[in-house]
Amino acid sequence: MRLLFILVFFSFLAYADLSIQKVWKDYKERFIESSGRIIDPHNNNVTHTEGIGYALYFAYKMNDDEAFRKVYQWGKQNIKLNGYELPGWKWGKNKHKNCWCMLDMTSATDANLWIAYSLLLMYDKTGFSEYKQKADEIIDSIKKHQIVYTRKGEVYLFPYEKEIMDDDEWKLNPSYLIFEIFEYFAEYDNDPVWNKLIKSSKIFLKRTRFSALQLNPDWVTYKPYADRFVLEKEYQNFGFDAIRVPLYILRSNLSVAQKKELLLPYKYYVQMMRTQPLGVVKLKDGLISMYDFSFGNVAVYRYIARFYGYDYSLFDKILENRIKQYNEDYYAYSLYLLTILH
Repeated sequence: MRLLFILVFFSFLAYADLSIQKVWKDYKERFIESSGRIIDPHNNNVTHTEGIGYALYFAYKMNDDEAFRKVYQWGKQNIKLNGYELPGWKWGKNKHKNCWCMLDMTSATDANLWIAYSLLLMYDKTGFSEYKQKADEIIDSIKKHQIVYTRKGEVYLFPYEKEIMDDDEWKLNPSYLIFEIFEYFAEYDNDPVWNKLIKSSKIFLKRTRFSALQLNPDWVTYKPYADRFVLEKEYQNFGFDAIRVPLYILRSNLSVAQKKELLLPYKYYVQMMRTQPLGVVKLKDGLISMYDFSFGNVAVYRYIARFYGYDYSLFDKILENRIKQYNEDYYAYSLYLLTILH
């Protein structure tokens, strides 16, 4: 009986490993060109630095050094630095200039975090000093231009450079709070700013819960002089961006008690999904969409359900079907991989 259990257990591990290998193979075939460029088919085949950061992390986790090198080299050769020594976030076809080139030189903070984090992980593995040097440069620039202290001593992560942010209204993105990266940088960089950012981010997430469901929005506006958070004018939903809030909480090294405290609204939200996954929530009026969700959302819901020990068979079934139907959704694939590669 014991031998049978061991055989079944290792068969399961082998199956799980093959499944992850297949997902990674599909991801590379669909979204990483032979040159190493990451494409977003749903967005005119542009390349975002977010996509570069995700791909580098996935390649590291999958021990795919060749893919890592190609993605890194393509980014090094094509993504330009702006005046703040940070990479512009968007590259694609410029119809006016008739070129494939930089489209937006504003720098996306979450992308910078993923890129620097992945480079350091790969440096630890390979000892290739260029990865460490580049990561250090990005981290220094994030601290100089994308992190801000308030008068009360709290630390906020800006979604882009603070120099182009309004003084009296800060547009912030809760899904850019990637705790696992802050935790890693706190040990690596030995700068107290990262632990302060972790502490402030937990407070921030609890203060930016809206509607009766108390979910975090895609974007939120902070009025520093009034110390008040309000829903952002254009992006008032728990939706495309904010689905990463519970994902990054779950991926963190926070204690189980801290995770449960931050995840409480998402626990209740997933409990509502008895027969049907739910999608975007309009936080201003509390309306819930039954249709506006990707298989990436479903993967995150499954992740939450597994954390709480709930039955997640509904999510498994829908996830399998929707991956087949929407296999050109780069962002959904990325969310899915983030739930299984940790």
